[in-house]
Amino acid sequence: MKSKVFILYTGGTFGMKKTKNGLVPSSWEEIITYLPAIKNQTYFDFFSNIEFTFETLSTVVDSSDMNPEIWESIAKKIYAIYANYDGFIILHGTDTLAYSASALSFMFNHLNKPIVLTGAQLPIFHPRTDGIVNLSNAIYIAGYASFNITCIPEVCICFNDDVLRGNRSVKTSTNDFEGFSSPNYENLAHLEHDIHINNHILNPKTTKKLELLHLFSSRVVNVTIFPGYNAAPLIDLVNQKKLEGIVLKTYGSGNLPKTRQWRDLIIACEKNKTLVLATTQCPNGKIEIGQYASSEVLISENVVDGKDITSEAALTKLMWVIGNYSYEERHKILSNNIRGEMT
Repeated sequence: MKSKVFILYTGGTFGMKKTKNGLVPSSWEEIITYLPAIKNQTYFDFFSNIEFTFETLSTVVDSSDMNPEIWESIAKKIYAIYANYDGFIILHGTDTLAYSASALSFMFNHLNKPIVLTGAQLPIFHPRTDGIVNLSNAIYIAGYASFNITCIPEVCICFNDDVLRGNRSVKTSTNDFEGFSSPNYENLAHLEHDIHINNHILNPKTTKKLELLHLFSSRVVNVTIFPGYNAAPLIDLVNQKKLEGIVLKTYGSGNLPKTRQWRDLIIACEKNKTLVLATTQCPNGKIEIGQYASSEVLISENVVDGKDITSEAALTKLMWVIGNYSYEERHKILSNNIRGEMT
């Protein structure tokens, strides 16, 4: 069966080249010469009957420059051509790849096709690059029909023979080829000698029409508690109505110091309609508000239990919920598992 796959190059290490000023993104025309397997009349086209369309972001970026405006442009591009392709691949820098995967997962409601993000730890021009394997594996997931494998109707990350749910993924290494992991969830698939897909954990397909909700609020902060943390500046920002949301990365299972300022922060948030999404600093496990007395301050109508959500998914979900929903709707949507992002 023929598959049509759309590949969007956004920049990142995958296409970086050396210059006197350091590594900078190169053009797709330069990159494609290093990818013989996806040129016309070579392996994927001739043997597997896959038709590729390639496009480059209007301005390719180092992933450190990724932002909600670029997320919106990527999502709108996919939304506009959604009916024309079986799957989509986004070539992306690794530093913010997990943020982008999480953000895109929330933007698309009723997704029935794979959107696969991948990249590389070494540029495609490097003799030991991991980019070729990562892209080849991503093609199998996006072009599933040509290989008679299960469709993964999700935003996912394909990296080093692993397929991870995008909003369950974190970057765990700056140099290891296994640069990403999913600390609280199984891999969606393993791409080894044989391809094994964990069908039982995939988000279900739907007959509903694809929806795109693409707005993000910038009036949020990510706060990591540490011994001696002074919450007074944060309270001031809330009282000045400069914040609509806080991701609060607590100790352990939801614990905070037993000082008055944390009660003052929650009172300020209640008064000014600022939501707090409580998460844990631990990469594994989840928070359980109320388990310890030191988490009692978080029992509030303005505090949402983040359960086992990742830091990247927590921040992007909070930005997205505030951007698209009224204050009265936000707590419920943040609390619910809407894209498989938490348990």
